[in-house]
Amino acid sequence: MTQRRLIAGALTLVVLAVIGLLYLQALSQERATRTGWMVTRDLPAGTVLGSGNVKRVRIPAAGDQFIVFTDDPANRRVAHAMRAQTLLSPNDVLSKEVVQVPVSVRSAPSVAPGDTIDVYAVVGSHALLVGRQLIVVATGNPLTMLVPANDEPYWIALQANNVSLFASKSNGVGVPDSGGVSVNDAIAGLTGSAQSGGVLINGGGALTSPIAPTPSPTTSPFGPTASPRPSPR
Repeated sequence: MTQRRLIAGALTLVVLAVIGLLYLQALSQERATRTGWMVTRDLPAGTVLGSGNVKRVRIPAAGDQFIVFTDDPANRRVAHAMRAQTLLSPNDVLSKEVVQVPVSVRSAPSVAPGDTIDVYAVVGSHALLVGRQLIVVATGNPLTMLVPANDEPYWIALQANNVSLFASKSNGVGVPDSGGVSVNDAIAGLTGSAQSGGVLINGGGALTSPIAPTPSPTTSPFGPTASPRPSPR
């Protein structure tokens, strides 16, 4: 009888120990945290992150899981405007290295630092989209924009050769990835009909080439490159 009581007591202790261990594990998980970063004030797009506008916080590891930016964001730039008390996520921080480049444009809408613009290069009678959703960091003419570091030589070449650049302000939704648009293409697209005659450009000069069978330009940071015409036999 005494032996049975000892066995029952031992089993009771084991059960209590297991229950206590599970309770401590659950309590530990409930109190577990992970590192995150919070914006401390409103920031326009392109702002450099640092101790003055972002701080490290501890986020409960339990409950709903969401992706937060865990690396130190110092000297990184925000990809879009952000409100204070917002947790940083990977999509909030520019993933590519960027540089500031001054770009002279012939025409641009009213913009402010933090706005994003699309930039077109006009070469001959063709317009090419050369920059999409570029962040403006300083206004005026030239505009100072953030461009991918790998593209810096292209933008410098455009500036050095005085290529005509035009800017538009949009959120990028619905803007086609066109290889190039000619004057006649623009008129046909806007009016819904083909242009059959000369088009007056530059205050009176006529572009007399017909719209049919023109070589398709290829997208290039330096302007369109047309396929060669076959030589007559």
